[in-house]
Amino acid sequence: MDLHPADAYVDELLTRAPNVQRPEAEDFIRRVFDGGAEHGSHRALANTAAVVSEKDAQIRRLAQRLESLGEDPLAIAQIISDGVR
Repeated sequence: MDLHPADAYVDELLTRAPNVQRPEAEDFIRRVFDGGAEHGSHRALANTAAVVSEKDAQIRRLAQRLESLGEDPLAIAQIISDGVR
């Protein structure tokens, strides 16, 4: 059976809290670990979304700047869509 990454901390918890039973310690450590992993994955997704959103904003600003310089809006749209692919 594969060990859970948090299993290494169970013995340490049992040493520091001798009144806690092993099953309770395992459950507690796994819940803390899994909660942290879930939070970390949510944070990573939020960071990725922020980067994508910023990239989209930069592309919109570039398109607006090109249009203000007199470039054809259809040509800008073509350039932008070709760059996204």
